[in-house]
Amino acid sequence: MDIHDEVWESLGFYVYAYVDPTDLAIRYVGKGTGNRALSHLRSEEESEKVDWIQGLKERGKEPQIDIIARNLTEETAFLIERSLIDAIGLGSGKLTNKVRGHDAESGRESIQEIAIKLNPQRADFKHNILILRLNQHWRENMSEGELYDITRGIWKLGPRRERVEVVLAVSNGIVRQVYIPESWHPAGTTTYSHKHPDIEEKHRSRWEFVGKPAIEKEHLEYMYKDVSWFYKKGEQTSTRYTFR
Repeated sequence: MDIHDEVWESLGFYVYAYVDPTDLAIRYVGKGTGNRALSHLRSEEESEKVDWIQGLKERGKEPQIDIIARNLTEETAFLIERSLIDAIGLGSGKLTNKVRGHDAESGRESIQEIAIKLNPQRADFKHNILILRLNQHWRENMSEGELYDITRGIWKLGPRRERVEVVLAVSNGIVRQVYIPESWHPAGTTTYSHKHPDIEEKHRSRWEFVGKPAIEKEHLEYMYKDVSWFYKKGEQTSTRYTFR
């Protein structure tokens, strides 16, 4: 069905969703003006969204395009788009969106995460520690298995790794999990339950560990503590040691 230009013009700023016609699940959320909602049907970019659309076309189908809200201010459109993406969840296996949306820093967070950020408590290092910054690989709703696999590999480390007693998985300056490493192995030589995003990269001089989440009180004291003070402003280093 062709949509007349006057229809698109009547929408102003709007938020739209691409819906899977097979199960009516929302697979993409966007915002725009005019006929922006149609642009993805013609896109040739390499993305999960385009692959999904192409898969539908090969079966003789197309996404259902729903207008979620219309005649909005641009600011409100950004807010609704981000809120919908947060509500459905990146990494949920449903959405094909790549990012959370505009100004994602103020988007969906657990009350625990907000409390940690508002009142960070500085970590006091008492062991031989390896800090591993997970950066963009971490997300708040990761399973324990996913977090373990994303933490234990794949790192460029030297012989000092063998002296490490405690590994801290860190994101946004906060310790997300504490692990006790039991053994170190060349990267890619042990089995991962969840595919590591860097597993296909060159493994030369890179390492991974096998271990367990900490259970002792002296180790668990590092949980949710702030280690951002340990880095210089702007430092991008992913791995740091601190030994007794």
